[in-house]
Amino acid sequence: MTGTFGDHLVTGAADAGSRTALVFEDRTWTYAELDLAVRRVIARLDKSGVRRGDRVVMQGAARPEALITLFAVTRMGAVLVPLHPQVTGGELGVVCEETAPAAVVADEGFPAGPGLRLTWQELHPEDAGPEAVPQDLPSGSDIAVIAFTSGTSGRPKGVALTHDNLRWSMAGGLARMPFGDNDTALISTPLAHVAVLGGLPQCVWARRGTVILAPRFEPGLFIDLVRDHRVTCAFAVPAMSALLARHPRFRGGDLDTLRWILSGGSPAQTATREQFRARGIGVVDSYGLTETAAGVTYSAPDDPAGSTGSPVPEAEVTVVDAAGTPAPVGVPGEIWVRGPSVAAEYRTAAGPVPVTDDEGWFRTGDRGRFDTAGRLEVVGRLKDTIITGGENVDPAEVENALADIPGVVEVAVSGAPDPVWGELVTAFLVTDSGTPTLDDLRAHLDGRLARHKWPRRLCVVPALPRGATGKLQRARLTTLLDD
Repeated sequence: MTGTFGDHLVTGAADAGSRTALVFEDRTWTYAELDLAVRRVIARLDKSGVRRGDRVVMQGAARPEALITLFAVTRMGAVLVPLHPQVTGGELGVVCEETAPAAVVADEGFPAGPGLRLTWQELHPEDAGPEAVPQDLPSGSDIAVIAFTSGTSGRPKGVALTHDNLRWSMAGGLARMPFGDNDTALISTPLAHVAVLGGLPQCVWARRGTVILAPRFEPGLFIDLVRDHRVTCAFAVPAMSALLARHPRFRGGDLDTLRWILSGGSPAQTATREQFRARGIGVVDSYGLTETAAGVTYSAPDDPAGSTGSPVPEAEVTVVDAAGTPAPVGVPGEIWVRGPSVAAEYRTAAGPVPVTDDEGWFRTGDRGRFDTAGRLEVVGRLKDTIITGGENVDPAEVENALADIPGVVEVAVSGAPDPVWGELVTAFLVTDSGTPTLDDLRAHLDGRLARHKWPRRLCVVPALPRGATGKLQRARLTTLLDD
């Protein structure tokens, strides 16, 4: 594959310039207008002293200026470092220490960082300004984005994604997602999410479709935008999908144009998936990580629950046992990934650190298994496996089995330390009516799961700990337990 990230926007401006590319609230950009906005930001960055190879930290708020800045920084050969809007001063300090940015682009309330600071207003003034087209374009092997992983503990790691990584990720999505003609996609997550950088919106733009950008996620607003813009596909993490399925308007006519949603971060739980299917909306589960520049597997809308589908073209995905030997079909092991969308290195202040082993495999730390049709099922993180009385329990399996208990809004499962059993399977529930008991949970699981997988402890909480992208922060669950 040749070219650089963002080429699809340039060609879109050339061959479909008058088509609508982006909508945000009451503003609309055609492909030609979006490309012009990118060129104008390139001119302002250049005038401010940003040069090829410089790192530019950007607050990844859900706003059009951030998308335009993404394309401008990468097109001029600089490196974008997108951060979630809720980043703290301490977290920003770590990022700046690791990347030594030449500039920080953010709103007025964003924590201060070193180097040049540009506000959205300064980089995107209302009056038209000069435009620029870089003469020295980056190569495919140049770093386009340093995306910091949203881990639940420890120091965050900056994944160096090249132009080639992002373009191969987009190619994989185009090959597997069920796009139609003239799609309109809704994006309502922070723009620092890797599924935005290398996933659904990039694919829609490559097909000359329209992206609707929501300023935030709220179920009612999501439904309004689908209705008002006749949205055909959308990206949602499982927590968002679950909230949508419980909204009073979910079964009304306002979602009639929505054909499918892409679920990322973890597979949609069975109960939520079935609610969408009954509503006539397909759920495409994907498996991918920051290190793989978004999805490396995508399910078909009619695949069985739990499946994240088969690998995209050019990607190799294997499941191995503790010795690194391929595991038999149906047997869980660690998921390894190899292919052109996989990053080569983490960028740190001390220098690059390899992402892959000597044979190019990225050892994900995730547990999964293949079914007889070659579809991947993700069953959890290796480090999240609960060992109770010498038996292994995958939290995701228990969560999925508990998700359809009446009155339960959200569920998470973790291991609580115990001097006798090692760990106790512990369920954390968010409810909207009533308070289930342990006996209720066990009655619900009777015949569904082996008894050693049943929760021995229950904690009803007002909310589950989640990161900026909606990912469950499992390591924080045990802090919710009463003494």
